Amino acid sequence: MATTAQRQTRTEAKIRGAFIELMQEKGFEAMTVSAIVRAAGINRGTFYLHYLDKFDLKQQLIDDTIDDLTEILVGDDMRDGRRSVDDVLDILRTDAIAEALRYVKREYAFFDAISRSGSDMQMYDRFKDVLKRMLISQAKRLNLTSNTYAGIPRPYAMEILVSSVASIIWLWIRGGCKETPERICAIIERNKTMAPVDILR
Repeated sequence: MATTAQRQTRTEAKIRGAFIELMQEKGFEAMTVSAIVRAAGINRGTFYLHYLDKFDLKQQLIDDTIDDLTEILVGDDMRDGRRSVDDVLDILRTDAIAEALRYVKREYAFFDAISRSGSDMQMYDRFKDVLKRMLISQAKRLNLTSNTYAGIPRPYAMEILVSSVASIIWLWIRGGCKETPERICAIIERNKTMAPVDILR
């Protein structure tokens, strides 16, 4: 017999699936709670046990996705205490980013739905925040406490690092995640050691 937690998980999965389906068919503005419950095969009371309205549903789905990405990128596996200079290139760890990309590809239908809802920039900004937390966490482990990097003030240096990675990933998502996660990781790795002017040569 299913537990209450298992039933809640199944119900939330049905609602999430209905949200994605209706985003593709109708768009967020035309979506109604009635349409969601019909598509999910549940009653309105069940929906309101979980969410206040369709806006709350969308926000909770975004929050859950960011929580998943945070666990992947800033999880307990980041315990490495190496301190060599070369480790600076590993601040944005390729293995964690690869896992995050595989997650995005599996959940592409949701990311596409969020993009259609006009909330993709919220997702982009929050994803950048997660990457920044990853960077700060690793920098502390490497005792990188300087206020400037290569003559660039710390806040700007961090923005350059995080924005370049986030922009590559978001371009991939908007393009339909056609390339493999491994290919995108290779591009990110190349980006770590390449000056922008080198791309034009």
